[in-house]
Amino acid sequence: IVKFENEHNHSICTAEALSFLRPTTDDNVKKQFEDYFNNGLGIAESSSMHESKIELEYGSNCEQLANASINPKYRTVRFWYDQWKQIHLGPASGVGVIQKLRDKANDYETAGIIVKCVENPFAVVIITPIMQRAHELPFSKDIAFVDSTSSCDAQGHSVTFMLTACGIAAFNLIKTCIPNGFGNQGFPLQFITDDSDAERQALKSVFPESKLLLCRFHVLQSVWRWLWEMNHQVHKDDRKTLYLLFRVISEASTQELAMDSFNSAIGLISTSSNVINGNNIPLKYPKWIQYVSKYWDRKEIWCMAFRNASTHGHQTNNFSEVNVRLFKDIILSRNKAYNAVALVDFVCTSMEEYYQKRLRNFVNGRNDTARYLYEDQLNKASHILKADIEELSDNIFKIKSENQNLYYEIDGTVGFCTCPKGKMGSFCKHQAAVYHHFGQAMPNVPPISVDARYSLAKLAFGQNVGPKSFYMPLLPELSNNQSLNQDINKESPTIQSSKEPVNNNDIHLANTTQNEELDVYENQIISLMANNFKKYNRETSSAVLQKCIDRLKKVKSSRTWESFLSTAGNNISLRHHTRATIRVQPTTLSRRKPGITRGSKRLPVGRPLNSDKLKKCKRKRNLGENVRLNVPNAKSHN
Repeated sequence: IVKFENEHNHSICTAEALSFLRPTTDDNVKKQFEDYFNNGLGIAESSSMHESKIELEYGSNCEQLANASINPKYRTVRFWYDQWKQIHLGPASGVGVIQKLRDKANDYETAGIIVKCVENPFAVVIITPIMQRAHELPFSKDIAFVDSTSSCDAQGHSVTFMLTACGIAAFNLIKTCIPNGFGNQGFPLQFITDDSDAERQALKSVFPESKLLLCRFHVLQSVWRWLWEMNHQVHKDDRKTLYLLFRVISEASTQELAMDSFNSAIGLISTSSNVINGNNIPLKYPKWIQYVSKYWDRKEIWCMAFRNASTHGHQTNNFSEVNVRLFKDIILSRNKAYNAVALVDFVCTSMEEYYQKRLRNFVNGRNDTARYLYEDQLNKASHILKADIEELSDNIFKIKSENQNLYYEIDGTVGFCTCPKGKMGSFCKHQAAVYHHFGQAMPNVPPISVDARYSLAKLAFGQNVGPKSFYMPLLPELSNNQSLNQDINKESPTIQSSKEPVNNNDIHLANTTQNEELDVYENQIISLMANNFKKYNRETSSAVLQKCIDRLKKVKSSRTWESFLSTAGNNISLRHHTRATIRVQPTTLSRRKPGITRGSKRLPVGRPLNSDKLKKCKRKRNLGENVRLNVPNAKSHN
């Protein structure tokens, strides 16, 4: 009799044995991982989330974590991910990429996303629902910002963003997809771009009606880099002088001042700015004169004197720079996409969701930036009363300046003020005063009203936006033609009837007490100033005293006087250490190694921290600071 016994030649109930099990074809595990991939998770993230779910269900030391049929190994997840990429994203390169984009056209159309592509040259245009609704806003026809970033996927494709408040093929696709874009105008009045010939030529050929402006920051940055190039042979001590001469041209308020600044920058006229020790600095460098003259030939596209309020205060393409940074850091997580199809999916899903969340947080009252901007300008206009504002005609107002001989006019329709800040289309204190006293809506007022928040909510959610009443403020808005002080002092009839009449003698007594308190502070300040003059009069330089006098002469209102008082002695600490410290011996300082502080405090003992090691500092991305220090600017980009 032969007996057969089923015995394994290996263990069957150990962790290692369970690790060799495979998920079955009808198992739900593979489908779970496909859902992870569809939600944007990678291999490591999917495995980590799956293990966390098993721990929550069975415990942190369960057998299921060792069972590969329930918790698959990394190589299994990698194989599934490769299969998922081939099905949903196509091949990494080649003709299959374009074919996969066409196969997914119906999916994009169902989601309300416009995706069009051409093969030669390869270009794809993506217009998400938020982008489509943005083209309906009135601001979209005034100005657009364009910027590109390269190496976004394994094949090195670049992404060009066109932002409103690439190749030529992509720009043509935009006009094809949304012929009535940019506020039903079909084109923006002006673009702000970098000084890229290819990009500007493409925009000019597709949008010939638009004016192409240069980003002011990039112009100044290019000038500073030109001055540091060795082949131009500009002496280090002269670079800052030449740069400042060019910057004066760009910041000139009138065309006449710009012309005079240009003549000074090339040495045609001698001024205190271009003559140092009797030498006319620009005349020393013929290449500099030729360089500035070429820029002057294009003065209309970069000089402030030739711009107007239609730019709404935007002189740089900071919007597009920030958008590029967000796209690379948050959307792509500083990783290259698998291919162009994956890049399109990132824009259609992750980027759309990100901006929808940002808009949602704003309209839900979770971001107070706009309110702070409005209150900042309103505080500067606290001295402007309603009596100081004269309404000339529809949406035209005139405000008396702090200088009694000067008046500013505000056009509420286009968001323009004749003050230095408002004439470029920026939101200024005079516009804030008009909005506060008259409730007159203007284009440049920050979106703090119910209508503005509701408009942004429609931009984010489209037809799914909630009712307008949901975006009402916590407290009712101020009625028109009332100042904040009037609303605070005014009481409702119901409350007033329940209170006793206010005694005028009490009000007079309170005012008298306040005036007496102010007199005490005034006497203390005068006494302290007199004592300090007696103590340190001989040690005080005349230049410091003259600077103090100049600042006092500039005080023209209560606001500037309060600013002077609050900022006086900012560098003096209000805290005073009363405890005496034990100093080191004088000979200790001489024994210290170079690079160590020469102060009399003792040094920390023990092993030095890694942060204490001398490291090579990178160049700062701060053009103004680098010019002040007379060092090259950072070359890297986002």
